Amino acid sequence: MTDTQAATQLPLIVIVLPVYNGARWLGEQLDSIIAQTHGRWLLLLRDDGSTDNSNDLIAQYALVDSERIKVTQDDRGNLGAAASFSLLMEKALTIVESTPEPVYVALADQDDVWAPEKLAVCLQRMQTEEQLAAATNAERETPVLIHSDLRVVDSAGQVLAESLLNYQGLDADRHDFSAQLLSNTVTGCTALLNRALLRQALPVPTGAMMHDWWLSLVASRFGRLRCVDRVLVDYRQHGANTIGARQHTPGSLSWKTFLKLFQLRKSAQAQALFEGSAAQALAFEQRFADQLNEADRTFLKQVQRMPDLGLWRQRLMFRQLRR
Repeated sequence: MTDTQAATQLPLIVIVLPVYNGARWLGEQLDSIIAQTHGRWLLLLRDDGSTDNSNDLIAQYALVDSERIKVTQDDRGNLGAAASFSLLMEKALTIVESTPEPVYVALADQDDVWAPEKLAVCLQRMQTEEQLAAATNAERETPVLIHSDLRVVDSAGQVLAESLLNYQGLDADRHDFSAQLLSNTVTGCTALLNRALLRQALPVPTGAMMHDWWLSLVASRFGRLRCVDRVLVDYRQHGANTIGARQHTPGSLSWKTFLKLFQLRKSAQAQALFEGSAAQALAFEQRFADQLNEADRTFLKQVQRMPDLGLWRQRLMFRQLRR
């Protein structure tokens, strides 16, 4: 069997990558995707209204590898990260649905660097989880989201922290639905999604905090959310990050978790996070109203009430949801 024949027997992975003023680091990320040991992938790129030379750069890469690198064109302009990811995931889903064999979707950010084995490791875990799910529920496809740990680096690639999960004080084993409602443990640029998850989660609603948080909620409630205990991405921190990583220290504020908010006096930023999670919980309840049980509805209503509670009642409810 030739290398080409062997490659065509591998599952196809569609990688979606929105680009916005990312020319400074984009080439390094694209090179790391091209260097993946899992060679059967298709990269969908979309420029989100860049004012630098990002558009020219992705066009050059698409010209060199036109079979695997595709630049999508539309007149939607600047949508922002979450909406641009949602649009690309919907385009990827059309490819998934038109392909008879299993196809998976990976999310990528423009300023990171992937380990060469990233896709291969996540795919292996994905297939294991799908097999486990099929053994317990053969009647339907189970939504599965696989993600991994990351290394935090600065703009020059120097290591700031060997583990993002440890850096932010996140526990990836807390993957139940109630815990994810208040503390997303998924960093989108590490995520691998299966067809069942895409079908159920898309489109990402405007009420979602971010696309990766929404995906984690759908996977945790209706399927399987699992973390690979390996660092597979260098997660670059610089002044233009959409979200970025903040170190977990006593009394600090992290967008990923509300626990440390209770060591602070109420602030406008803290309240905005509660309001965002409440809006996301409402969007989830509205989308999946006929698929929820009483426990789900109780969790969702509790989160929707969080912005209006006093500090100590917020703290008590947070602990109840994360048990």
